[in-house]
Amino acid sequence: MKLGKLFAVTALSALLLVGCGGAGNKQASNQASNDGADAPKVEMKDLPGTSRDGSEVEIEMASMKLVKAVEEGKYKLISTEDLKKKVDAKEDMIIVDTMPAKSYDKNHIPGAVNAELPVTMEEVTPEQKEAFIKALGTDKNKEIILYCGFVGCERSHVGAMIAKEAGFTNVIRHPGGIGAWMEAQFPVEAAK
Repeated sequence: MKLGKLFAVTALSALLLVGCGGAGNKQASNQASNDGADAPKVEMKDLPGTSRDGSEVEIEMASMKLVKAVEEGKYKLISTEDLKKKVDAKEDMIIVDTMPAKSYDKNHIPGAVNAELPVTMEEVTPEQKEAFIKALGTDKNKEIILYCGFVGCERSHVGAMIAKEAGFTNVIRHPGGIGAWMEAQFPVEAAK
């Protein structure tokens, strides 16, 4: 009986080592070769990762861009799931969709207002800035949640920067935007 348990533990340990070491060994062998000429070709599907389609570099680039933007803007982030909880609880906040009106009219997070912004601060006109600040209201301590289309989109960052510059103290960016909201299959509204 003890021999059977010992065999089962040994077999399980071997499987775990092989399973965990498979992709790591391929990566290690690729790293061992300086020029890569002798490195075995590794299929993206064989590597561990976040992406479903093998575009891990794109995810990393978007992540790094987001981290730099948050550091620059000194605002907070909120996940799709946490934003959904706030929407469901009908918390006192302003949700701002910074996408073009055509996108907003098609679908937006319930309760969101539209205040279209360009992709970079340099493109913001004085009129856009004024209209955007007006859409935020007068309560500088109210929670302001901004979103755009997806993690790599910069419109919500532009909005967060303008809000912070205008003295709003509770500025939060939803980086996943309407793309993450819809992917999570949360309800959307359309313009009436």
